[in-house]
Amino acid sequence: MKKSLSAAMIVAALALTSACGGGEDRPSKGEVKTSITSKDSVFGTSIPEAAADCVAGLLVDSKLSDKTLNAIVEKDEDYKGSKEDREALTDVSKKFSECVTN
Repeated sequence: MKKSLSAAMIVAALALTSACGGGEDRPSKGEVKTSITSKDSVFGTSIPEAAADCVAGLLVDSKLSDKTLNAIVEKDEDYKGSKEDREALTDVSKKFSECVTN
């Protein structure tokens, strides 16, 4: 279950980063957490509460652009990010399993 959740998060996040996003300010960890724990999360599933703080922190502290983070918060499934965002998500995805195993 933990590995499949991590894989699902990676696939959904990479799909996000492939148009223009919403706001200009970087969302807070709390905003990201609220979005990723909802049943209609852009990840295709809600992130379990036990892992949500960790995952939200990884995303906010990463090199993801503010636009990509806003797309996650706004649940914009049509958003496509930059090459840099895809690279940042690859780096973040390597740490996702730490969140679901701790």
